[in-house]
Amino acid sequence: MMKRLMPLVFCVCLILSGCGKTASDSGKLTEGGQSVSNDETAPASAAPAEAAEEASAELSDGVVAVVNGEELRAEDFGYYIYNEAVVKMYETDPNADISDFSFDAADRDVIILNAVMDAVGDTAFRQKAAECGYSVSEAEKTASELVDDAIARSGEEGFGKTAAALGISNAEGYKKVYTNISVFDGVAEDFQKNPGRYISDTALLNDYADDRGASVRQILILSGTDKGDPLTVAAGINERAKAGEDFVSLMDEYNEDSVTESGYVYTFTKGEMVKSFEDAAFALDIGGISDIVQSDYGYHTIKRICGAYELRNYWTANSDVRIAENLNEILSFDDVINMAKSAT
Repeated sequence: MMKRLMPLVFCVCLILSGCGKTASDSGKLTEGGQSVSNDETAPASAAPAEAAEEASAELSDGVVAVVNGEELRAEDFGYYIYNEAVVKMYETDPNADISDFSFDAADRDVIILNAVMDAVGDTAFRQKAAECGYSVSEAEKTASELVDDAIARSGEEGFGKTAAALGISNAEGYKKVYTNISVFDGVAEDFQKNPGRYISDTALLNDYADDRGASVRQILILSGTDKGDPLTVAAGINERAKAGEDFVSLMDEYNEDSVTESGYVYTFTKGEMVKSFEDAAFALDIGGISDIVQSDYGYHTIKRICGAYELRNYWTANSDVRIAENLNEILSFDDVINMAKSAT
């Protein structure tokens, strides 16, 4: 199963790929200056975009959000704004180009809010991962080395243009974005092998699923399979999976995905996968198994599981988060998009 070309998570890492390989305690959520406790059974509604309303507060000039004491300023959101804009554009027209695409006022408001929540979530994720013993310092060191090497190869001006094309205003901002991506990807992989390292009971994550990101396993029967009629074969596997047979065992026996690792997990956000696959995945509850999903690759049976996005929502809900009330005054959608356009 190949990912569809999209988000800038891929682009950020790809730009530096010539340099090397890319890579829980309860907290409080502040509400208008008041503290709201969140324990391990807090509902999912405390985590994602709704938290922006609950946690809005007056902050120091230029500060967009504070996450467990770490301040995020306007320049920390450029990548997230641009990424959200690209996702929104592709949802509207997969063949559109950012250089001439028009966003309406409602789109801009949603993009800004989603960008803020993504940046806040990534920050909380990095912080909590470090608390759980994940080597964030090593990710930071790698990011710094890769960016410095890219600057040495391309020059300050060349690298600056490359970063600006992704909504990133400077090298330090690029290092932060790269570090967040590296930590997220690393924990996403490690979580499937060592969940207890990050949370005492993975069942706590079941209420933290949303339609912003998902983790799934799948069994793919290729259109050109040699196992027989592909739809018939896929239907039999789907029936067995829904009847309760071990999904990983069925994967090991039947999966014709090019990824052959036992129990392989796809973790993705909107826009990364082919639409039929993505729509089916996000429609599932945790533990749910899809009907047969057809794509250009063949026939898929998908099982949604807990993964890094649910963990990010949980960690964000159990963090001390404050978000400025005047987001549209301190974050400029036009400045980010125009910077990206001028760099291409």
